[in-house]
Amino acid sequence: MSELLEDFEQKREIIRKIVEEHIKKRDDAAAESHRFAEERDILNNKVREMREEVKKKIAEKNDLIENVQKLRAEKEEHYKELSELRKQYRKVREETSVEGVDRRSLRVKEKDLQRLETRQQTTLLDKKEEAKVVSEIRRLSNEIRQIKSVREKELESNDSIKDLSQKINGERKSGETLKKDIDEISKKITAISEEINKSLQDLDETRKNADDFHEQFVKFSQESTKEHEAFIQAKNDLRDLEKVISSLRTKARASKKKEKEGELQKKATTLFDKFKNGEQLTTEDLLILQKAGFL
Repeated sequence: MSELLEDFEQKREIIRKIVEEHIKKRDDAAAESHRFAEERDILNNKVREMREEVKKKIAEKNDLIENVQKLRAEKEEHYKELSELRKQYRKVREETSVEGVDRRSLRVKEKDLQRLETRQQTTLLDKKEEAKVVSEIRRLSNEIRQIKSVREKELESNDSIKDLSQKINGERKSGETLKKDIDEISKKITAISEEINKSLQDLDETRKNADDFHEQFVKFSQESTKEHEAFIQAKNDLRDLEKVISSLRTKARASKKKEKEGELQKKATTLFDKFKNGEQLTTEDLLILQKAGFL
């Protein structure tokens, strides 16, 4: 009985250490899961903030694109109007006669000049002929330039042409201003697009890190749960073993008491026989007889 009880008590100490180990492992794993959960939540909040920022940038980009489309449509209208004005300008210039300038004669001179320039470039001439052609080219060029100069001065003072010229300049400047605005906005769109791409890359990386932290959280949570279940099992085993030890101790005490009572009865019987034979008993002997129920 004593050997068995000693064996069970040793086993109880082993199980107690196992219980303590499971508690430590459970608490350590729970602490780790809590740490990873906090890191995950921080990154998830950051992901939400970054997503909102990306949405704002996308909205800003879309507004700029819409504005560019409107400006381009407006620019096309200006250039269309500019094209029409230039047609009108050329037509008015062609149809406007200038006093002292014979346009037919001017065209003849221009053709003669072109013919002479072609001859000079393509025909082998002697020095005398070359000098004559060069002199004629110079004369025609000067005459044509003077006629055109007179015509241009007269045309510049023409009210219709002046009005069309001002309109053309106005439409051209408006178109150039719109083109400049479109170019600036297009640069902004490109810059925002690059920012969006960079933000999306950062967002994906942050989300990936949050997912990694979540995996670690799940891992340590499962480990903590596993260790808690093992702790409960070991605790139940310890409780059952303590019940067995308690039962063994009770039985041991009862057996020891019974054995002691048997020895007492045996000794009392011997003393009672002496008493009956008239032998002298000590006070201790009388107490033993009394305890055993003989007196």
